[in-house]
Amino acid sequence: MALGKVYVGGLPDDATSKEVEDAFYKFGRIYKIAGESCQGLLTGLVTAEEERLEITNCFATARSEPVLDDESAQPTNNQNEEVKQQEMLDMLRKFRNMNIDYELVGFYQVHPFGACFNQDLVDSLNEYQTSFKDGVVLIYDPVKTRQGQLSLKAYRLSVAALDLCAKGDWSPEAVKAVSLTYETMFEELPITIKNSRLTNVMIAELALAPGKVPEKTAAHLELGTKRSLEKCVRTMMSNIDEMNKSIGAFTKYTSEKQRHDANIFNMTQKREVENEQRKQRGEPPISFDDIKRLKGPTLQTKNGMLESFLASADTEALAEFCTKVTGENIAKLFLAEAIAIDKRDTKDRSTSSVSGR
Repeated sequence: MALGKVYVGGLPDDATSKEVEDAFYKFGRIYKIAGESCQGLLTGLVTAEEERLEITNCFATARSEPVLDDESAQPTNNQNEEVKQQEMLDMLRKFRNMNIDYELVGFYQVHPFGACFNQDLVDSLNEYQTSFKDGVVLIYDPVKTRQGQLSLKAYRLSVAALDLCAKGDWSPEAVKAVSLTYETMFEELPITIKNSRLTNVMIAELALAPGKVPEKTAAHLELGTKRSLEKCVRTMMSNIDEMNKSIGAFTKYTSEKQRHDANIFNMTQKREVENEQRKQRGEPPISFDDIKRLKGPTLQTKNGMLESFLASADTEALAEFCTKVTGENIAKLFLAEAIAIDKRDTKDRSTSSVSGR
């Protein structure tokens, strides 16, 4: 049987590979499930007068074809990467021919709950901001948008974080020297959405057109957030586990650092006393170079403090989503209860009126 590719749309954002296999196993053997993440590039310009970044267009990047992770697949990987680069250049060339802004100003990604903070995001932002200082990333939250609230956020690395990325040093000492925390690692920029005049006219016509009013006027009172909240909390628990590992590694590093500093201090004091004695005997003092060359302990994590910063920022985004959704649900419950009581009272009054007649 020949192999074929099947593209399936309309799946929930939290659909697992097991759920997809259970739904489509009857059509044949499934060799690989490759989820297509929505991401792409942003084009625009910077207005010098107002010092404002305008994002005017965007286009999705090509998805890499799934290949086997072995040495024989390396040429295919390189070929797919070349195809992606060629498609990107071709799209920018078309933008330029059509007199559309073709300067790359950043990229966009889709992340449920707005939890976007990971190593790949930092590397991409560092690459864009190195070549274009005003580069940004737009984060789109499909979960919150499905609930009726358009969620778009713009981030970029702060100057201190960009400097640490350039040096590749995320040690506790380097982070402390620039006074960087997970809260100041990223800068969130305000977003102003502007539609063209034709778009505004179309929206006004749709709003005024008869028969366009949705039938379900109480859809905004639905409380169908159980599944998304459950996934959000599970992701938060996973991040907290990673943070606990980072805290354990940092605690171990702190104790070893204190022990190392104490040893250096004792050795320095001993050397100073010894040099005083040698000075009294007319002998040359002993250098402190051997003590200065002693290496201190290192934080036993992959990227120093970066992992804990990203986990903390991700957990904060998830906690903000849970707080906002639960608060809105409580307000919806009170509002729905008031509407139900009002309908019941109205029904009782109408029944009494009929009985009286």
